[in-house]
Amino acid sequence: MTTTWRLMTLFLRAYVRDRTALFFTFFLPFLFMVIFGTLNFGGVARATVGLVDLAKNAESARFTETLRTIDTFRIRELDREDALRELERSELDIAIILPADLRIAPARTGAAVPTIEVYENTSSQSAPIGAAILRDVVDRLSFAVSGTSPVVSIARKEVAGVRLRYVDFLVPGILGMNVMQLNVFSVAFGLVALKQTGALRRILATPIDPRAIVASSGLMRLLVSTIQVAIPLVVAFLMFQVRLVGNVFALFAVAIVGALPFLMLGFALAGWGSTEDQVQPVAQLITLPQFFVSGVFFSRELAPDLIKPITNYLPLTFLIDGLREVAVQGASLWDVRMQIVGLLAWTVVGFLLAVRLLRLRTT
Repeated sequence: MTTTWRLMTLFLRAYVRDRTALFFTFFLPFLFMVIFGTLNFGGVARATVGLVDLAKNAESARFTETLRTIDTFRIRELDREDALRELERSELDIAIILPADLRIAPARTGAAVPTIEVYENTSSQSAPIGAAILRDVVDRLSFAVSGTSPVVSIARKEVAGVRLRYVDFLVPGILGMNVMQLNVFSVAFGLVALKQTGALRRILATPIDPRAIVASSGLMRLLVSTIQVAIPLVVAFLMFQVRLVGNVFALFAVAIVGALPFLMLGFALAGWGSTEDQVQPVAQLITLPQFFVSGVFFSRELAPDLIKPITNYLPLTFLIDGLREVAVQGASLWDVRMQIVGLLAWTVVGFLLAVRLLRLRTT
């Protein structure tokens, strides 16, 4: 253990002396946080709608298809309980509940028309727009069917959701991206550089156990990951008044667990590649697609339906979802246990690859 600790200290000193590495590790996260927090890409664009169809008949199906043709709506079909829960978590802007007695026909004399329940998220800027569009759809439908009389009525109710700004959504994504970048690129490039310069061969000529080298390098990266998570958090708190709903220690715990699979992938790449030119394109192939489909800058709901099921099982998705649950929803570590299990599963996969590819004694 003493050898591992000393080696970790040496690796950390070498890392601190590398100004380029320090720039990309610490200044870029700061820059990302400032740029994307200022641009505020989370303006009103579309309303995410949870649709609950209790009728399950031909008329409710036609009504649903009509709503799907509206570009402003992003429809998700859910059951009532899930829709209201997601509305409270600000994962939906409005929830539309079609009644079991829904029928699109002129009302019988003296009979009440079916009532569509509309629950609006009071913290969403898109909710009033979505409700207004729905009212217009119902008015047009009523005019087409009966000429004047409404064929359905709307009962609007308000639900207090989590007040979520774009910068609140962004922070966990930036944290997850930083953790992935640091542990894949810096580990892979660092060990490959030691290979090329012959430094690793000289270290291995000593009685040091190769496992101590791997452990010390890994511990150093985990320490740097912790610091790298702190930087965007401080920027978010001071510049954008981001409020962390969950426990900060739980947030760091998820970040550290999330660093493990990317750390293993970094070691695997270092074992496979002989030069930085070999490692770089493969590292980009692993990390770059996850930027766009794992919810770093935008919701994963915007991903194409064809790849959306795949995005649910990516390591960066597990990490960002866990961080976002803690930061925005106030989740505990137990609440994000499935995300943690997913990260640990990817850690095992990365470890097996690293064991197979990383042959330090043969370097």
